[in-house]
Amino acid sequence: MLDPREPAVQSRHDPVSAMTIGALSVIGVALLVAAFLATYTYSTPNVELPLVIAIALFFVVVVGANVLRWTVRHVRPGR
Repeated sequence: MLDPREPAVQSRHDPVSAMTIGALSVIGVALLVAAFLATYTYSTPNVELPLVIAIALFFVVVVGANVLRWTVRHVRPGR
């Protein structure tokens, strides 16, 4: 009588999703810092390019991790 009519959906905690959210937050803050440095600092003009390259590489790593996660889930649907 107290059993639900439909089976309860089990929530799956995915560490890649949590890392993606955190990484995208860091990327957003880094982009704001890059915009600030591009606009307001004239004493360190050479800091902008390494920062933007690091942001781009970090984004590629995040996308790569999500593609790898999608591939593993596609190949092994039970996991």
